[in-house]
This record gives sequence, C-alpha cells and structure tokens, in this order.
Amino acid sequence: MDLLPICHTEFSHPDYWDRFFKKRGKIPFEWYGEYPQLHGVIHKYITPSNTVLVVGCGNSALSENMYDNGLQNLTNIDISDVVIQQMTDRHRSRRPNMKFQKVDVTQMTYSDGYFHVVLDKGTLDALLVSEEPNVVNNVKAMFAQVTRCLRLGGRYIVISLLQDHVQKVLLNHFTQLGWPIRIHRIYTDHEESDHSSLSMPVFAVVITKFKSLPNMPQIVEVCRFEDRIDRLEDIKYLSIIVKDMQYYHIVRQQLNKRLPGDQQVSLELHTSDSEIPRYNLTVVDSPENMENKFAIFIVPQGRETEWLFSTDKGRLHLLESAGFQRLVVVTLSRGHNYESLDAIKAELSSKVMELAPKDCPTRAQIPFLSIGEDIGKRFPVAQGRSDLSGEYLIEDVELNGGQLFRRLVFLASKNVVQSEARMAEARKKKKRKQNKEIECSPGKLRVDKGYLHSDYLTAMIGGFSFLPSLDCPISGVLVGLGGGSCPSFVHGAFPQIRFDVVELDPSVVDIAQNWFDLMPDERLKVHIADGLDFVRELVSSGEHRDLVVLDVDSKDHTVGLNCPPLAFVELEFLNTISKLLSEDGVFILNLASRDESIKKDIIHRIRSTFSMCAYVCLQEDINTVVYSSNKSVSDACFHSNNLQDMFHKMDTVIKSVWKDTNVEIQEMMTSLKFLDNCDDFGL
Repeated sequence: MDLLPICHTEFSHPDYWDRFFKKRGKIPFEWYGEYPQLHGVIHKYITPSNTVLVVGCGNSALSENMYDNGLQNLTNIDISDVVIQQMTDRHRSRRPNMKFQKVDVTQMTYSDGYFHVVLDKGTLDALLVSEEPNVVNNVKAMFAQVTRCLRLGGRYIVISLLQDHVQKVLLNHFTQLGWPIRIHRIYTDHEESDHSSLSMPVFAVVITKFKSLPNMPQIVEVCRFEDRIDRLEDIKYLSIIVKDMQYYHIVRQQLNKRLPGDQQVSLELHTSDSEIPRYNLTVVDSPENMENKFAIFIVPQGRETEWLFSTDKGRLHLLESAGFQRLVVVTLSRGHNYESLDAIKAELSSKVMELAPKDCPTRAQIPFLSIGEDIGKRFPVAQGRSDLSGEYLIEDVELNGGQLFRRLVFLASKNVVQSEARMAEARKKKKRKQNKEIECSPGKLRVDKGYLHSDYLTAMIGGFSFLPSLDCPISGVLVGLGGGSCPSFVHGAFPQIRFDVVELDPSVVDIAQNWFDLMPDERLKVHIADGLDFVRELVSSGEHRDLVVLDVDSKDHTVGLNCPPLAFVELEFLNTISKLLSEDGVFILNLASRDESIKKDIIHRIRSTFSMCAYVCLQEDINTVVYSSNKSVSDACFHSNNLQDMFHKMDTVIKSVWKDTNVEIQEMMTSLKFLDNCDDFGL
C-alpha cells in the first residue's frame, strides 16, 4: 500500500494528505511514538489549565490520549479536509471540547498570544524536507506564526528526528530570538522491538518564548540521564550530543545483524558527571557461526595501545582466540577510577546486553574476559602544553603485577603512546662501616635505559649492524627525539657512537630531560631545529655522517602517512641524505602508514636513490624500518654471515651493559629482507 510520498515535496500539498488519510482510514498513524512514550515530556510541560495547539495533528491518537488524561483544552489543526472530518466525527460525542480545524500552519489566524503551548509531532520534519530556499522559507513562515500565537512564557514542543538540516534551521531560528532550548531523548517501543529496518531516534525539543534581553547568554539544556538536565556552554555542543545519541541508536540497530568482516563498530559510554568517556567499546564479529555467542573483554589500563587491542587485525585475532561469535573489547579511559574487575563487570553488565547479537538468549550469563584479575593503574605525573603538538600528559602506568612504565601522550592522539620508559628503583648505595658493606634504602625511581618500548626501535638500532664495525668512532644524526629512549639507549650501549639529535619542539626536549632522564653531553648533543634544515646545512658545510636516522612523526594525517612527514621522503631530500652519508654510512628510516600504496611509493623513491635497500616489516604494527646505503648490496658487510656476526656482537654488548634488557637484535632481524627492486617489497 503506497502510504509514503514518492517525492518529498508532496508533504506540503493538501491533496497528498487527503489521499494518505483516505487510504489509512481510521487506523491511527503515529509518526514518532505514541502517548505512553511521550507522556513524560507532555505532562512535564503542559498543565490542565493550558490552552494547547496541536499542529499537523493527522489521525494520531495522541490528542485523545492527552484529553483522556486531563489535558482537555486542545485545538487540533491539519491541512487535510479528509482527516479533519474523520477526527471530528470520531470525537464529537466522547470528547466534545476537543476542536479539529482545517488550518494551514503557515497562515494561522488565531490572535496573538492565544496559546500556552504549541505541540508539533512530526510536522516540522514533514515540511522541512530539504534546505532549498522555498522549503526553508515555508518553515520560517510556520515559526513566525507559532511565535505570534504563543504567549510570553509559552512553550513550543517539537517532536522530531532532529536530522542535521532540521537541527540547523530550528536551532538557528530560535537562538536568534534568544529563546531557551531544552532537548529530551524519547525512547519508543518501535526502536526496541522492530529490528527489520533502520530508524532514527526521536527527540522532544522544548523551546520557551522569552523576552529577549541585551547580553543575556543563550540557555541551552539537554536531558540525557532520566530527569537530569545539563546546561551547555554553547549551542554547538547540543548538536554534538544529539549526533552522539543518533550514532548510538544506529549502532544498536546495526548490531542486530552480523557485522561484515571488514567492519568494527566503536562507541563510548559516559557517566552523567563527566565529558570524558568512562569506557571505549569496540564490537567485533566472527565471520563463522560459533556456539559461544557473546563475551566482553576488559583491557587492563595502559595496555589499550597494544596491537592486540588497538588495531582491527589485533582484535580479530583476539576474537578468534576467545572463540565467540561477538566480542566487545572494552578499554578504560584515563581520568576515571576503577575499583576492581568485579566492579567493572557490575557496572557494564546491563549496558553491554544492548550490544548482544540477536540470537543471544536474553537471560544468558555473559562471560567477562581479561588478562588475569589485574586491571592496571594509572598515576598522573605531569601535564602541560606544547606550542607545536598541543596538550600532553605524562603518566606512570602499573602493569604486569606491579611493573611501572612512564609514558608521554599527546592528547590530540590520546590512544598513541609517543614515548615509554620502564621505571626501576634507583640503585642502592653501599656504605662501608667497620669493614662491612651496608646497603642503604633505595632512592627514587629511575628510567631503565636498557628498555625500548617498541619493536621498531629495536629494528632501527639493528640497522647499525650494516656498518663495517662498531669498534671505531661513529658519527650520527637522529631526527626526532620523543622521550629520548632511543638516543639514551645508544649512548649507554655504544660509547663509540656520537649522536646529534634534532628536535623541532622545545617542549619535547624539556620533557625528555625532566621526565625521561635524557642527559646530553659531548657524545649526545640535542639541537632544537628543523630536521630538514639541519641536514641540509650539514651537507652545505661538506660534512658527512656514518648514521642518519629518521624517526619523525607527521602531524598531517590527511596524506595517510604517520611517519615521517612527506617532506622527509621527497626525492630531493633523499638525495641530500645520500650526500650526507659517509662512504660506509647507513640511512635508517621509520616508515609508518596503513596505506600500502604509500609505503610502496616511498620504498620506490628510496630504492631509486640508494644502491642498497633492505627492510624489516613489523607484523603487529604499521611500522616498516628501512635501511639504505650508497654501497652495493654485494658489499661484504651485507653478506649474511657478516650480518649475523654483527647481530650477535650487538646483543652481547647490550647484555653486558643491561642484564635485564628487552632488546634482542638477532631475533628482531630474522625478518630482514633485501630489495632488488620495488616489486620485491611484500608487506
């Protein structure tokens, strides 16, 4: 039965609505919920003494329900002769005081200030079908009539889906008048029970006619948590909150079906008293039918950036290992306290059932999974702001039953750990007393400089093995400091290496020195400069370096390149690096991108610039470490036996300095591959 319009412009035509209601007959047509879902808002803002105008009433049963529940001073208008006659006939005897009149809402003739309330259930959405000028002007004519007919202090209550274009026109119009605006989310039976088609969530917008006063701030409020009403600083935040509620509603509908293998859905759960999400949830579905339907995996604090939990591939691997049809991976946000794993389970148990697959039994006992019972702990250490990178946070994170790690996080990329150091107790000092050594109590925590937080750093240092020897003086340039873990490691393990470290951001240098124990000296010099300019100036001065290492993150993610910035891998600059290298010099690049075509293009540039090119691709990360030299790949120092000897020698040297190091050069370099041409670059 053709009940919905073929062309949206028909919504404005009386003929369409006459045909619609003739076909519909006496069956009520409820656009956005029925009285049981709306009565809370209706009776909150309408009293029995109020005169109420219901615009675009149609044949909805809402007015009769309101009448039967004490709100009897109702005037209902519609543009359709057919529906007005139907409703008049239906209610003449049982509800004699309820009026039905054929009136165009854009051309009303009621006297100024006649109504206490104007109730609009779906009419605005029916009229405002686009942002075409004639459509918007028609709606503004309706707003003008509503404004005129409402008395001061009266309310315009709009039941709407609040699609973007509707929000824009509605909120812009009434904020210009300075009228207070409050939004409620309406929960309908339809959205809870009907999973056959997609729908949008319903909202009630309550706008109060107010006498505009000079310099009075706009009142904007939202009701998200039962009867709790929050006042917002700006109208723009209202649109953001509405968008979040719409997204969650649509996500729940999507989750009634199995997600495609390449799609994972993410959402946030907030408490009523914080703008920071308490939980971040990612829903992952198995492409296979599994006997076990649904589980929740709680990621301990501080481990959310690990490959297994932070990437699509990692979460799919976790799902496969867990053996469930659907897995919700939950990470815990900084800025909140978490008592225990059991407390988290209790807090999440009711909410996560909304994300269960359709075939999961309603009363099923949902398993909560994690890594042991330790949920981890965070300890804020310091925070500040960099002029180049924005707000940052330094925190200590307790993992693995008490091991402490210090992290630098820029809040613009809060799920990325910029730098990490393992913390250890300061070495115990020993005093001699009467020919006996007495151990003093340990001092404050220190940075364990034998620890590297990422495999790519180990792979970068593994590139030193391409040098003919590590026993003679070596000069190097490292562009990109971070927390300083890489230069500190090299400084401690290889005393014959002298590094110039170049960092563009002065705040990063301060952080590395003050919080990550970076200690510059004659062998480790830090320069606050642009890395591009620094390298060019060295070449202009006729200098050479045995090592050139690039580990620079990109602030421009529009090109799909996380590291380095594009300027560092342009052919002109690659040629500059080639000129800077000594005869036996090695260029080492941390290349990070999720776009395989970008990676291949950059590898092609490097291969066309240097005689030798090799790489290590890290399977559980987006990083590829690339090694290049002006020497031919046939050179003896690149032969497998020589490299293996160098790997072994480096591991021996490192372990002689730090017994508990996590760095294994030989193991890391087992995946080393040489490139004869760019087509050999398989990721």
